[in-house]
Amino acid sequence: MGAKVQMYVCGVTVYDYSHIGHARVYVAFDVLYRLLRHLQYDVQYVRNFTDVDDKIIARAAATGEDPPALSARFITEFHTDMQQLGCLAPTAEPKATDFIPAMVATINKIIDNGHAYALPDGDVYFDVASLPGYGRLSGRSQEDNRAGERVAVDSRKRSPADFALWKAAKPGEPAWVSPWGQGRPGWHIECSSMISELMGDVIDIHGGGRDLVFPHHENELAQSQAAAGPCSCGHNHQHSEAAAAAAAGSSPDDSSSSPADFVRFWLHNGFVNVDSEKMSKSLGNFFTIRDVLKLYHPSALRWFLLSSQYRAPVNYTQKALEDASARLFYVLQTLADVDAALQGSGEAGAAAVAAASIAAAPSSSASDSAAADAADVVPAGVGGELLGSVVAALLDDLNSPAAVSAMSAPLKAINDLLSTKAGRKNPKRLQLLAEYQAGLLASLQLLGLAVPDLAACLDALKSLALARAGLTQQEVEERIAARAAARAAKDFAAADAVRVELSAKGIMLMDSPEGTSWRPGLQDAE
Repeated sequence: MGAKVQMYVCGVTVYDYSHIGHARVYVAFDVLYRLLRHLQYDVQYVRNFTDVDDKIIARAAATGEDPPALSARFITEFHTDMQQLGCLAPTAEPKATDFIPAMVATINKIIDNGHAYALPDGDVYFDVASLPGYGRLSGRSQEDNRAGERVAVDSRKRSPADFALWKAAKPGEPAWVSPWGQGRPGWHIECSSMISELMGDVIDIHGGGRDLVFPHHENELAQSQAAAGPCSCGHNHQHSEAAAAAAAGSSPDDSSSSPADFVRFWLHNGFVNVDSEKMSKSLGNFFTIRDVLKLYHPSALRWFLLSSQYRAPVNYTQKALEDASARLFYVLQTLADVDAALQGSGEAGAAAVAAASIAAAPSSSASDSAAADAADVVPAGVGGELLGSVVAALLDDLNSPAAVSAMSAPLKAINDLLSTKAGRKNPKRLQLLAEYQAGLLASLQLLGLAVPDLAACLDALKSLALARAGLTQQEVEERIAARAAARAAKDFAAADAVRVELSAKGIMLMDSPEGTSWRPGLQDAE
């Protein structure tokens, strides 16, 4: 491994099942994690759990559960979702409750440096007005934080914008000992303290959803600066020559930091919209990952999420998920066809595979660390060119749509080699097939889309397509037989009606010399 890169991504508050907005965040940063590892960086990837919070306490009270038991249960469920989506495990997953002493120490530093105040009842608040430059990450001014709008009105606070660092205990709530009495930490202080404890004073990348820019990341930045205290220049901040170098040429959005910051690069992914409206429980368009996976394969959901660049909004629709399912099926079926061609060619195929320097694609499960490194083996020939194109796209601001598109031309070339007369007669056919296969497997692994069992995944994609269509395999076969009978009787209108009927339900018929088969259909198929 080469130089070290430290990446912290804000995790979930564990009181419910994770939704597709969470999937968007963690798939995006999983691809970045995989890319950095592919580039031979030694990555420290930390993603936390907020396991003490108002929402956890409220949900536990509603269900009659103990708050720690509730949060532990949903941590397990979160891990299940992430493994389903092919996200690798971070190097550390700290829980907020394991770092309470560190949070208390950080709050004490902030108070000592004149940026926070304790109230007689045991609450501690950050004094926003005491820190010049507050709001520069989000672009908000102090005037934006007017009482009665986005900040709560509390007459005990010096300013409506002041936020809680420590909350005094209420009866029946989890509480810890502190200099201000029994209580628990505020939300924002968790990440500042865990980053300092596990990663140091300055980290390379801090990620999360765009909704976290304000107030969470703005407040994290303020806390970390306030805890660092005044330096020799008289300002409250931390210095880092590396941070200053990283800041050169930065843009205002998702930009690198100034030398005053504790984060060199802030990265924020875009929102998930549902049918062009912001996903919201109040609008009734809220979907958990579990909801989606009832009808769509997890790799298809991941493909859909990668179809938009991470900073852009992504529009969740049934059509988009069906498109993703169909495109994934096409890629995996092509790989299965290449496997069959190489295996059917006996020793010649085996020699071609060896010549291509193919790396077997291991499972993309979160527990398999080798999975992230499979793409480190650069395939030979056209396979290496393919992988190079995918890497180049990801190096361009993590342009995952371009990375996926880079596979299109090689897929067409593979199908020409498999199905056209000229392709089957190509003297380098087996070698090219093996090289393309190696490049595709490495590219899919880099994107987190490799599957451990092609046949099983193809069967699952077809089963889910049938479920969405409300059909059984037998019913589809009966419609195919009826179409064949209509064609034999030269009733082409009836035959075409069957094709159109099935296509409308996401079942695409494929005619070949061997007969008619079907696959999950592309919505834009001709």
